[in-house]
Amino acid sequence: MASEEPEGPTTGVRPLSSMSTARQVTFWGFAALLVAGVAFYVWWGVAFGVWIDNGVYAVTITLLLFGLAGMWLVLPNPPAPAPPAP
Repeated sequence: MASEEPEGPTTGVRPLSSMSTARQVTFWGFAALLVAGVAFYVWWGVAFGVWIDNGVYAVTITLLLFGLAGMWLVLPNPPAPAPPAP
């Protein structure tokens, strides 16, 4: 017998491809901040041989947090479940 459950994810979260183009560009822009933070830290460590430095940490953490927060805020909200009928 066939299953009565719907196929596919049932979490209610839309995939990134179903978002508007402007939101996708914004999402990938914030993702670029994330990559820039990691790249900056690695570049600084390789270029100057200093991996433990408060200034480098400040720049890296700022880029990482803005990237993560921006990506999280741009993602679409899942639909809220309907309240139970009285």
